[in-house]
Amino acid sequence: MNHNVIDDVLKDTPLNSFHVAIMFWCAMLMLFDGYDLVIYGSVLPQLMIDWKLSPVVAGIIGSSALTGMMVGALTLGSSSDRFGRKRVILACLGVFGLAALGNGFCDSATQFTACRFFTGVGLGGMVPNVVALMTEMSPSGKRNIMVTVMLSFYSVGGVIAALTGKVITPAFGWRANFLVAGLPLLVLPALYFWLPESISYLIARGRYTEADPILKRYAPEFRGSSSSLATSSAEAQEDPARSRTVELFARGNILDTLLLWIAFGMCMLMVYGLNTWLPKLMAANGYSLGSSLTFLTVLNVGAIFGGLFSGWLADRYGGKPTLILFFVIAAISIFLLGYRQTTVVLNLLLMCAGATTVGTLCVVHSFAAQLYPSAIRSTGIGWAAAVGRLGAIAGPALGGYLLSQKFSIGFNFMVFAIPGAVAAIASLAISRNGNNVPDRMQQLVAPAD
Repeated sequence: MNHNVIDDVLKDTPLNSFHVAIMFWCAMLMLFDGYDLVIYGSVLPQLMIDWKLSPVVAGIIGSSALTGMMVGALTLGSSSDRFGRKRVILACLGVFGLAALGNGFCDSATQFTACRFFTGVGLGGMVPNVVALMTEMSPSGKRNIMVTVMLSFYSVGGVIAALTGKVITPAFGWRANFLVAGLPLLVLPALYFWLPESISYLIARGRYTEADPILKRYAPEFRGSSSSLATSSAEAQEDPARSRTVELFARGNILDTLLLWIAFGMCMLMVYGLNTWLPKLMAANGYSLGSSLTFLTVLNVGAIFGGLFSGWLADRYGGKPTLILFFVIAAISIFLLGYRQTTVVLNLLLMCAGATTVGTLCVVHSFAAQLYPSAIRSTGIGWAAAVGRLGAIAGPALGGYLLSQKFSIGFNFMVFAIPGAVAAIASLAISRNGNNVPDRMQQLVAPAD
């Protein structure tokens, strides 16, 4: 029977500074992710004026990063099951850092679109691997909260992007925001030395000499060795010739995998559609541009609290009930944004929308990570995220189309609310709770008799 070998070690191990350090570095990576994606929505109004872009073209440019994320998730995102979490994460950081920096030097929409695409490739490859690493290197009883805390830093990056859009753009122009986006490259040397490789991956490859010192820092009270863990773990007997992608559909699991993909896609459609077009949608509803950028900040502040609260709920009540609840609230709050509200109610709705869209994106990643065993974990997350990017790509493009057709503001927000209802139904239909890998999923990577 296959299971996460770290569970054997950390089941009764209290949280220590090593776990927190890993969460810190992974959280910084997610902060870079949030900044690099949300910054486009922050500079979009000025960019459209400077380059005289139509809403449709602006939506296509916004979708280019998300197309890149789909490509990155399918290629780099699932490659760490073969090449290692750390190596792929560092490569992805280099790709998206250089591409994001390049946006600040673009002279045409074509160049800008190309840089946004490669930014997406790096980010799309990084996120599944950061989630897989954090899942495997967290104490089992704290896994949901640690993964969602880490993922919630996407929203911190989004808040920073919204604030820099308000402060930096008027003073230095929109290009300066992308110079800030290149700062993650400075962190690359630190991550090379301080970010550990997954113990599960090292054991699966028989690299016990490398695994033992990490194991001692990870679980100081554990008296065994990585090789002793390997003797009782099917992970050490993984068959490298078996297709990891095929295993996602093996033994009757096709329905749950497809439903997970739908939940991912609908969630990402809401997240990226709102982060790209919320300032323009609110401006179309009669608010000033400055107020509209403030609304983007409120949305992402809500997402921070939503990410943290969703992790606590998932650890206490399970990932599936948490997803259903959050998707229902997302649909209701987004729908109500289409109508004029008092300032207090409007900000509460924005915080709820952020908490249950971007915040739900945190817990859906954690849910996916625990749905699959370690040997195919980054493959499972990578494919779910890649297919989900279809929804992410559709979000900005859909917003551009809606604005170009001059529909009522209520209708526009209703369209963005529908995916929340669809995702809630898909989550309800998934047969597993996602807190523990069940026997029939664990057996996917067990050696054949």
